[in-house]
Amino acid sequence: MKNRLNFKKSIDYRFVVLLLAMLSLGSCSNDFLEEPKNTSGLTESVVFSSRQVTESFIAGIYANYKGQYDRVDSGGLYSLDFARVMKGNDLIQANAWYGFDYAHENREPNFRRTNFNWNFNYQTINYANILIQGVAESDLSEAEKKEFIAIGKAIRAYHHFQLVLDFAPNYNNDRSLERIPYYTERVSLETVGGKAPAPLSEIMDQILVDLDEAITDLPETRSGKSFINKAVANGMLARVLAVTQDDWAGLSAASRAAYGGNAASAVVSSNWGTGFKDMQDQEWLWALYQNGTNETAYYYGYSSAMMDHFVLSYQATYVNPNFVNQFTNTDVRNTFVDFYGVSGSVPWREYVSGKFSFAFDSDIVVMRNSEFVLYDAEAQYKLGNTTEAKNLLFTLQSARDSNAVMSSNVGVQLFEEILLERRKELYGEMGTEWFDAKRYNRSITRDAVHRIPLTVPADSPLFYLKIPQAEIDASDFYTDAINIE
Repeated sequence: MKNRLNFKKSIDYRFVVLLLAMLSLGSCSNDFLEEPKNTSGLTESVVFSSRQVTESFIAGIYANYKGQYDRVDSGGLYSLDFARVMKGNDLIQANAWYGFDYAHENREPNFRRTNFNWNFNYQTINYANILIQGVAESDLSEAEKKEFIAIGKAIRAYHHFQLVLDFAPNYNNDRSLERIPYYTERVSLETVGGKAPAPLSEIMDQILVDLDEAITDLPETRSGKSFINKAVANGMLARVLAVTQDDWAGLSAASRAAYGGNAASAVVSSNWGTGFKDMQDQEWLWALYQNGTNETAYYYGYSSAMMDHFVLSYQATYVNPNFVNQFTNTDVRNTFVDFYGVSGSVPWREYVSGKFSFAFDSDIVVMRNSEFVLYDAEAQYKLGNTTEAKNLLFTLQSARDSNAVMSSNVGVQLFEEILLERRKELYGEMGTEWFDAKRYNRSITRDAVHRIPLTVPADSPLFYLKIPQAEIDASDFYTDAINIE
């Protein structure tokens, strides 16, 4: 019999509570995201014995989103997003962290990106399953059980979705393709052989079931923006439906539930021009709180540490001049400057962005309302509601540029304008350029200004990672043949 799955090697899940139920039990403030403390002797029966301690367990999962596994570019949740950012044409990475992602040289079965993305997501899925099972078997009230299980299902769905994005080709090209397994039950060190990969259609169906059930039972309120609530789960659902592309009305509904339904108020933001670092901004939907002391004092690999050239940081990310030209001078998102004075002599180093300001207390954005206003515009376009699509698009454009003019585009030109607006609004955040290219079967063509110019053809294997070699060696269901591309 083969050894157990690779993602279970790094942690004993029977004692996962010793790592995650680690927080002060007397606070639900931002302090809930402090670093782990030794809780040796704390058993699962204790962890799921009260609302207070269960919330601490959940907070531990959120804290792990800012963790560090191996290197700067394989940290927490943020590194999944920034790796995708680096795969496009709009931004340019120096020979630094995330450089392998920028070069599209990061997909081999023994590479750091491949192993981190697999291990991090499946570990988090197992935490979610421990939460779901532990709460279901506890003596918590029925109302508490519904809420906490809903949180677990949202987390489980979200991380399975990350695995679909990273380890499978375009979903709509072959929904029967089997690449990854879906786990609805916890696993332990005694689990051997793993679970068979399932057809992508079954995985996406289960993701949708989990999210629908989570949305039903999640509260609207929360203790802070680092917590998942009903609006965040609707944001997760919107991203999934943007990929499946088989329920445009559902995409619009989920997007509106995420941003609140009033686009004009949803896109108002005070973060532009002030460093994009405050999760209390009303336009931010989901973010990771930074306390400014111990959380990023050693590794700091999120957007601001890469993109801010005005303070001591990695100063590694530059902006394609051709992307800069898409912004008007009156657009608040136009934060680009020729900081190094190269004036075109070294084109890929000509522009840097002031969007993100790095400090140890710079919060990390995961979701913003504007993303979902633009999904809504996209959905309206697909439903044939051109006027509503234009209105939604202009609502965002006019909030960012006082001189914006309502689009006169129709047909495919309007669609292209919506996708361009996504790139302009979300650059440096969730990897929207890569995300849109993959879900719409488009190529990524870098122009000659890049440090590494290249073309990734539509539906190229470069759009997904190979299965980790350690997983193949440990599993009863994989062979090396799965990594032939």
